[in-house]
Amino acid sequence: MATTNATITINSDITSSPLSISKTMVLKKFQSTDGIEETTGLRTKKFNATTAVEIIANTEGTADKASKVYIRNTGSDSAEFFYIALNNNAAASDSTETIGKLYAGDWMFIPWKATAATTHDIVVAPSTTDEMTLEYMVFQE
Repeated sequence: MATTNATITINSDITSSPLSISKTMVLKKFQSTDGIEETTGLRTKKFNATTAVEIIANTEGTADKASKVYIRNTGSDSAEFFYIALNNNAAASDSTETIGKLYAGDWMFIPWKATAATTHDIVVAPSTTDEMTLEYMVFQE
């Protein structure tokens, strides 16, 4: 059985009292104590257009199971970012729901549910036509 841990540590003086948060979680299979055993592998993709591109297809996850997604903007230019969105083809008028923006050096780690009923692809769009690189990976059952 594989063991995969995710850890985040946040230290800040942004509040009147020093802030220190450190949390670790073990990535587990849906409704199980067994660890997640598969990944798509760490991928990198270079972009040089502002067109939205699907980076993680619904079919890459195990339908209706526990998956986690890691995405990082590898850039160093603070003015350049990626829009990160979920594409849900079930929505009639606007089929994209923007989660947020990943600026240079930013990363995200989110739960994600691939589902057989609708499409929940992860889509990105660079803010510029300058070359930008994104790295990403899906942890799944």
